[in-house]
Amino acid sequence: MRVSFPSRAVFLAFALTVPLAGCVSNASHNTQDVARERQAARNPETMMKVGDSARARGDWTTAAAFYGRAVALRPGQPDYVGPYAEALMHQGRTNEAIEAIHGAEANATPAERVRLALLLAQLLNTAQRSQEAIGVLLPVIQQNPNSAPLRVALGISYEISGDAQGARQSYRDALRIDPNNIAAANDLALSEALGGQPHQALNELLALRTQAVERGASAASLSTIDGNLAIVYALEGKLSDARQSARSAALSSEQIQQNMRFYTLLHAAQGVDAASSATGG
Repeated sequence: MRVSFPSRAVFLAFALTVPLAGCVSNASHNTQDVARERQAARNPETMMKVGDSARARGDWTTAAAFYGRAVALRPGQPDYVGPYAEALMHQGRTNEAIEAIHGAEANATPAERVRLALLLAQLLNTAQRSQEAIGVLLPVIQQNPNSAPLRVALGISYEISGDAQGARQSYRDALRIDPNNIAAANDLALSEALGGQPHQALNELLALRTQAVERGASAASLSTIDGNLAIVYALEGKLSDARQSARSAALSSEQIQQNMRFYTLLHAAQGVDAASSATGG
């Protein structure tokens, strides 16, 4: 039996038809993909989601880029500006972050104004512009007198500006509003320690850490308490205890070594201050 094969013309026609059909299909899919990409590029919510994903990975450069695109699509949107300013801050682009926040203040709700003020104060303090941070916080506190976070931020700003008394009063005001505010209690204890009351501060911090664990506080909160405990232990000359607390607070062995150098110098400086006070120097 003889098998007949298709003619050369039929074969070529078939061979050309298949790739042609494939090209049409691919072109169709490519067109849809391009359309989706263009639509996504015009969607600020999509840009924010990509930024959030990058932020979760610690990729602040990518986060700032996508948050920036969202802000460009929706200028002055407080929900978008907050994460964008934070990403810029992590990149050291403080002035750009401050400008972005100012651009969103006009459209902000009262609750958003509080969040923007907290972030703006943090940025200004980072830029060693604590007096400006105080100027930002005071009018917002007048409008929101029962906000403990605003009082804590004001205390930090006073602390950086050199007004330890004002700082402690602000922390106490925060605790009056919210007795369980870990940040206020933590910062107050450290301020007292640096003000010459390390033993009292140590007892307060140890009690605070126990309470924080019982209340299921975040790892970040516990780490901050441990960092302050390390400083207070160093002030008391208990460098072994300082090292142990530093291990709980630090993220790497390099950080622990850097912290221990700081704690040793801190203890030495306290000795110099004490000697100077005793001699009337």
